[in-house]
Amino acid sequence: MSRCFCLGKKDFCDGIEDCLSCEFANWEGSVKEDEISLILSKIFGEDYNIDRLKELVEADRDGRCVVLPCKIGDTVYDILMGKITEKAIISIHFLLSKSVNHLCLQAINNRDALTTIETENLGKTVFLTRKEAEAALKKDEREG
Repeated sequence: MSRCFCLGKKDFCDGIEDCLSCEFANWEGSVKEDEISLILSKIFGEDYNIDRLKELVEADRDGRCVVLPCKIGDTVYDILMGKITEKAIISIHFLLSKSVNHLCLQAINNRDALTTIETENLGKTVFLTRKEAEAALKKDEREG
């Protein structure tokens, strides 16, 4: 039996029997769960059903969800002494406490030099695209 999402209650009902005593009787003002799932799978892909999206939203609301600026293997562009250096992200570290939320990226350049990048520097001296780094370098040259 298909559940339906009652737009009046803003919750799922297990079947039409639940609707008989409801002001939104006979599933009027509701959408069936399989219809919602089909729409979500078209938008987000097969891995994201109603329960998974609800879990992610609850984690976000609880402060348990972090959106990373990049992923391991990505290239970042560091400006140092007027030059752009490419670095590959090899690890991501979190320091989370009640007073501090700190995210560090560890990166390595083509000479195997390991660097720790503070995420506060993203958009200042470290950039996620070469285009952003080049624009910042030109701005520094104009202002310098």
